[in-house]
Amino acid sequence: MSTAPADAVQLPPASRLAAVLQELMTEYPTDDAEFSTDAVSAVLTVTPLHGDDQGTAIGVPLQAGQVEWLTNLLSRESAHCRNSHSDESGQCGHCAGTGSARSLR
Repeated sequence: MSTAPADAVQLPPASRLAAVLQELMTEYPTDDAEFSTDAVSAVLTVTPLHGDDQGTAIGVPLQAGQVEWLTNLLSRESAHCRNSHSDESGQCGHCAGTGSARSLR
């Protein structure tokens, strides 16, 4: 999918998610200087369940490093959301309270 995130605003939500992920993964390869099919470790598939693109599977190829990076990103965002509840620590899940960004790798 070659839709840039700026254009993705016009897409239905699931297609927009796939477009933004594809752009991010293409812009930031982790394993090779160029994104090639040989470097693909997994394919994240988004299948819209509603709208004009219903049932059309959109595959986003990921390199091994991107799988790790995306997993860490989601884990830290989850910690951030969890810690923001009033009965939790309030500690930033992104920087662990240091104020400095941590590597996602």
